[in-house]
Amino acid sequence: MNTLSFTGRVVADHEGVMAVGQTQVLNFRVASDVGFGDRKSTLWLGCAIWGARAEKLATYISKGQYVAISGELSSREYEKDGQTRTALEVRVGEVDLGPKVTDGGAAASASGSQATRTAEKVDDEIPF
Repeated sequence: MNTLSFTGRVVADHEGVMAVGQTQVLNFRVASDVGFGDRKSTLWLGCAIWGARAEKLATYISKGQYVAISGELSSREYEKDGQTRTALEVRVGEVDLGPKVTDGGAAASASGSQATRTAEKVDDEIPF
Protein backbone atom coordinates (compact mmCIF):
# COMPACT_ATOMS: atom_id res chain seq x y z
CA MET A 1 0.00 0.00 0.00
CA ASN A 2 1.33 3.44 -0.96
CA THR A 3 0.23 6.11 1.54
CA LEU A 4 1.64 9.57 2.22
CA SER A 5 0.57 11.96 4.97
CA PHE A 6 1.76 15.55 5.19
CA THR A 7 0.78 19.07 6.17
CA GLY A 8 1.35 22.35 4.40
CA ARG A 9 -0.15 25.45 2.85
CA VAL A 10 -2.02 25.72 -0.43
CA VAL A 11 0.24 27.91 -2.60
CA ALA A 12 -2.29 29.27 -5.10
CA ASP A 13 -6.02 29.32 -5.71
CA HIS A 14 -7.17 26.31 -7.71
CA GLU A 15 -8.34 26.85 -11.25
CA GLY A 16 -11.76 25.33 -10.68
CA VAL A 17 -13.19 21.86 -10.76
CA MET A 18 -12.59 20.13 -14.07
CA ALA A 19 -14.45 17.20 -15.54
CA VAL A 20 -12.42 14.18 -16.61
CA GLY A 21 -14.95 12.06 -18.42
CA GLN A 22 -17.89 12.07 -16.03
CA THR A 23 -15.75 12.47 -12.92
CA GLN A 24 -14.94 15.81 -11.27
CA VAL A 25 -11.35 16.61 -10.22
CA LEU A 26 -9.95 19.49 -8.15
CA ASN A 27 -6.22 20.15 -8.63
CA PHE A 28 -4.13 22.34 -6.30
CA ARG A 29 -0.53 22.60 -5.08
CA VAL A 30 0.74 22.42 -1.50
CA ALA A 31 4.10 23.56 -0.07
CA SER A 32 5.30 21.37 2.79
CA ASP A 33 8.45 22.16 4.78
CA VAL A 34 10.86 19.29 5.41
CA GLY A 35 13.97 19.22 7.59
CA PHE A 36 15.05 21.91 10.02
CA GLY A 37 17.72 24.54 10.53
CA ASP A 38 20.20 24.82 7.65
CA ARG A 39 18.72 21.69 6.07
CA LYS A 40 15.18 23.00 5.89
CA SER A 41 13.66 22.90 2.41
CA THR A 42 10.23 23.02 0.82
CA LEU A 43 8.61 20.13 -0.99
CA TRP A 44 6.03 21.15 -3.63
CA LEU A 45 3.26 18.60 -4.13
CA GLY A 46 0.46 18.59 -6.67
CA CYS A 47 -2.78 17.29 -5.19
CA ALA A 48 -5.96 16.00 -6.80
CA ILE A 49 -9.32 15.38 -5.15
CA TRP A 50 -11.68 13.24 -7.24
CA GLY A 51 -15.42 12.73 -7.35
CA ALA A 52 -18.19 14.54 -5.48
CA ARG A 53 -15.76 15.82 -2.84
CA ALA A 54 -13.94 17.86 -5.51
CA GLU A 55 -16.88 20.17 -6.09
CA LYS A 56 -17.78 20.44 -2.41
CA LEU A 57 -14.25 21.18 -1.22
CA ALA A 58 -13.54 23.68 -4.00
CA THR A 59 -15.02 26.50 -1.89
CA TYR A 60 -12.72 25.69 1.06
CA ILE A 61 -9.39 25.05 -0.72
CA SER A 62 -7.71 28.39 -1.54
CA LYS A 63 -4.34 30.11 -1.30
CA GLY A 64 -2.98 30.20 2.26
CA GLN A 65 -5.25 27.41 3.52
CA TYR A 66 -3.45 25.06 5.92
CA VAL A 67 -4.21 21.43 5.05
CA ALA A 68 -3.35 18.01 6.41
CA ILE A 69 -3.51 15.47 3.60
CA SER A 70 -3.31 11.72 3.36
CA GLY A 71 -3.29 10.00 0.00
CA GLU A 72 -1.51 7.96 -2.62
CA LEU A 73 1.81 9.31 -3.92
CA SER A 74 2.79 9.09 -7.56
CA SER A 75 5.40 10.75 -9.74
CA ARG A 76 5.58 11.69 -13.38
CA GLU A 77 8.34 12.97 -15.59
CA TYR A 78 8.02 15.92 -17.93
CA GLU A 79 10.36 17.99 -20.03
CA LYS A 80 10.90 21.72 -19.53
CA ASP A 81 13.55 23.82 -21.25
CA GLY A 82 15.18 20.67 -22.59
CA GLN A 83 15.57 19.13 -19.13
CA THR A 84 13.70 16.14 -17.76
CA ARG A 85 12.02 16.94 -14.46
CA THR A 86 10.01 14.93 -11.97
CA ALA A 87 6.75 16.08 -10.41
CA LEU A 88 5.27 14.52 -7.27
CA GLU A 89 1.50 14.19 -7.19
CA VAL A 90 -0.91 13.01 -4.52
CA ARG A 91 -4.32 11.48 -5.12
CA VAL A 92 -6.01 12.80 -1.98
CA GLY A 93 -7.81 10.27 0.19
CA GLU A 94 -8.39 12.45 3.25
CA VAL A 95 -8.05 16.19 3.83
CA ASP A 96 -8.36 18.17 7.07
CA LEU A 97 -8.62 21.95 6.93
CA GLY A 98 -6.78 24.26 9.31
CA PRO A 99 -6.51 28.03 9.62
CA LYS A 100 -6.02 30.14 6.53
CA VAL A 101 -3.17 32.67 6.39
CA THR A 102 -4.13 36.09 5.07
CA ASP A 103 -1.95 38.17 2.75
CA GLY A 104 -0.45 39.96 5.76
CA GLY A 105 0.88 36.64 7.05
CA ALA A 106 -1.46 36.47 10.05
CA ALA A 107 -3.82 33.59 10.60
CA ALA A 108 -7.43 34.31 9.74
CA SER A 109 -9.63 35.36 12.63
CA ALA A 110 -11.42 32.01 12.71
CA SER A 111 -10.23 29.87 15.59
CA GLY A 112 -9.05 26.31 15.10
CA SER A 113 -12.36 25.00 16.43
CA GLN A 114 -14.22 26.93 13.73
CA ALA A 115 -11.91 25.47 11.09
CA THR A 116 -12.62 22.01 12.46
CA ARG A 117 -16.37 22.66 12.26
CA THR A 118 -15.91 23.75 8.64
CA ALA A 119 -14.14 20.47 7.83
CA GLU A 120 -16.87 18.51 9.63
CA LYS A 121 -19.55 20.37 7.65
CA VAL A 122 -17.91 19.30 4.40
CA ASP A 123 -17.68 15.71 5.62
CA ASP A 124 -21.39 15.76 6.51
CA GLU A 125 -22.21 16.72 2.93
CA ILE A 126 -20.19 13.88 1.45
CA PRO A 127 -22.38 10.82 0.85
CA PHE A 128 -19.77 8.23 1.93
